[in-house]
Amino acid sequence: MDNSPLLTLSALCMFALAVAGCSHSSVPDGVMTEPQMVDFLEQAYLLEGFYAVETNYHYDTLHPQMKASYDSLFASSGVTREMYERSVDWYAHHADRYERVYDSVLARIDRKLAEE
Repeated sequence: MDNSPLLTLSALCMFALAVAGCSHSSVPDGVMTEPQMVDFLEQAYLLEGFYAVETNYHYDTLHPQMKASYDSLFASSGVTREMYERSVDWYAHHADRYERVYDSVLARIDRKLAEE
């Protein structure tokens, strides 16, 4: 008995699964990759933490300085506000990916705190 049609069908199924897996693993244009998102959020969380400590959580008194700091973060990271907002929206709809990003950010910050 010739098994070549079954092998061909199996190969096609595996190819389709591989392609589907690849398309699921990439993010759309205009959305930060996981490493970019981790880098950006790490800096943003550190920035927020700095202002929380410096102002005793009274952000309204430092709004212009915070805005300037975020503008600087956007410029230095090459991320626009629109890209950040698209990224947050995309990751919100892909909870498993966002959880990985968030866990990575927290691990990085924990390592930095342990070094101090």
